[in-house]
Amino acid sequence: MKYIVRNLVTAAARNATPRFSQAASIGLGARMCARIIQPVGTIRTLTTTMPVRVNGSSDSDLLHTLRDEADYEAKQAAEEGEPEFIQAFMNKTGFKIKTKTGEQKVTMTKQFGSETITISFDVGEILNAENPIADFETYRENDSGDVQKEAEINADDTPEDFAIGFTATISKNSTDMLFLELESNEGEVGVNHMRFLSNKDVSDISGMNLEWVRQKAYCGPLFGQLSDDLKENIDAFLAERNIDTGLTLFMQDYIEHKEQSEYLNWLRKFKSFVEA
Repeated sequence: MKYIVRNLVTAAARNATPRFSQAASIGLGARMCARIIQPVGTIRTLTTTMPVRVNGSSDSDLLHTLRDEADYEAKQAAEEGEPEFIQAFMNKTGFKIKTKTGEQKVTMTKQFGSETITISFDVGEILNAENPIADFETYRENDSGDVQKEAEINADDTPEDFAIGFTATISKNSTDMLFLELESNEGEVGVNHMRFLSNKDVSDISGMNLEWVRQKAYCGPLFGQLSDDLKENIDAFLAERNIDTGLTLFMQDYIEHKEQSEYLNWLRKFKSFVEA
């Protein structure tokens, strides 16, 4: 490494005042020389202090709780593993399930001869359970100011069955699409509306556009007002395509399974948000 050495010895002797002897001047110059030797290319950088990010006073407690909750849920999920009922249902019915982490919508599709059948439902349907919270107690303050327990609901009191609103589409290449608005209740499939949507209208649309097309189409007759023979034949038509009690029970189990998975994902996202 190269060094720059300023000859302060000579400079000090030349500029020394009469109060210093030559030896003293040389000694002073040597000490100054030693102090100012610096390697070539050394640059002193100007450092600045970044502002400290201040979070809320409750953030650390919230983060600790989120970590505990996420760890517990992850451990439970690992112990339970992938439920067998999902694969068993697909093997039996031929439906293929499509969903994404972080989204509530679930779709299932299958081929039935020349027909393409699609079932769509939402994880949010679990809120239709009569008591979605398993264990809780409610208290009320009486006229004397005393707090008394008003009600207590245990997990055993929560019904396993809950209503699910879902749709089914049955399409063929050569004719209009049959669009059914259905509801499951206590294991039974109820028909709310049966519409026919033209292939031209639904070929290249989805989302809000499909909703607009659905709304403008004739909703069909009231199912309850149809003749008994027609209702029985429609029920048999749907059951042959696995739109039956087995489907409603599967949807309930799958909604509970996916809701638990989404809850763990929500905890992890919340934790990452607080940490950011």
